[in-house]
This record gives sequence, C-alpha cells and structure tokens, in this order.
Amino acid sequence: MILTAWDSMPPIAADSREDPVTDELCKKLRAAKELVELPLQIRPQVVELDCADDDVDQGRMDIAFIPTVPDESIYFALECKRVNARQANNKTRRYFSEYVTEGLMRFVTGQYSQAVRHGGMLAFALDGDVKGTMKGVVKNIIEKREQLKLVRGEVGTSRYVPTNEYVRETRHSRSVAAGDVLVQHFFLPVK
Repeated sequence: MILTAWDSMPPIAADSREDPVTDELCKKLRAAKELVELPLQIRPQVVELDCADDDVDQGRMDIAFIPTVPDESIYFALECKRVNARQANNKTRRYFSEYVTEGLMRFVTGQYSQAVRHGGMLAFALDGDVKGTMKGVVKNIIEKREQLKLVRGEVGTSRYVPTNEYVRETRHSRSVAAGDVLVQHFFLPVK
C-alpha cells in the first residue's frame, strides 16, 4: 500500500520540507482502495505518550497505521525522512545520519511503543538518486550497528517485498517484552 500510494504522489520540489510531503502521502494512503477492506485508521503526526524511558523525548510519528482494537500500544509507525535536499546555497544536504539518529533509533529506544514489533522508515530522495541514498543510509546504519542493536549486523532484503531492490529491512534487539523490532526501509524517488 505504501509503494502504491507513493507512485500516485504529485511532483515534489528538490527543496521540499518533510511535513508537507508526509501529509500528502498520508492523504494518498487514506485514499487507497485496499484501506476500505482493512480495519485500521491512518493518521499523521501521532504523538507516542508511553515512551520506554521518562528521559526520552516524546516523538511524533509521521504516519501511524492504527488498527481498530482497544489497545493504543499497537500500531505500525512510518517515519518519513527527506534526503539529498537542495539548500538555499544550492548545495545538497544528504541527511543520511539524521535518517538513523532521528528516525530509526526511535524504534530501538522505545520512543515508539515497546509493544511495536514492526515499523517502517521511508527515505524520499529529493534529487532522484535512490541508489546513492540507499548506499549512504545503509553505510550509516552499519557504522552505527552497535547503537542500533542491529541483529546480524546487516541490512537485508525485505521479506515482504523481496523483489523490490529499493526496499530493505533491519532487525534490532530490544530488552522489552515485545522483543526485537523489524523495520522495513523504503528508498523512494520523487517526481
């Protein structure tokens, strides 16, 4: 559903901010035909109030897929990060490190619910260089594998979309009742 919704996105400028792109993606996801048959809601900018540690800042999940069950700790969070953004000085800022430290790490630390066993990261390459984006982000993940508690120390092929070369997954160990968290990584170009 995420890949289909992304394909229907309008053109995005090379200097776009994250929030407007995330909001548009959320609208496309809500309009998806598959959603009618699924017992869930799709909401932007959901705040997780039950962090694992009181010292951890509460984060805003860019997009949350929330099932219609009476348990607020169950959801699928999709964290969106822009990469390769054109700056005012016409230079490109990569944001690969921010993808890891301000996105992926939130799944590991419990900033997103300790009950979550699956999550998603979406990197949208504002300059269209998806291969370069993937290479840079994967390099950052490997460099920070100990902090990320990366199981097997690798970024693997997605078990859910194994034929798409731009979707990967990582598994991270956590010392919570739910155990490890499996994160799907979507590396997507903009039009």
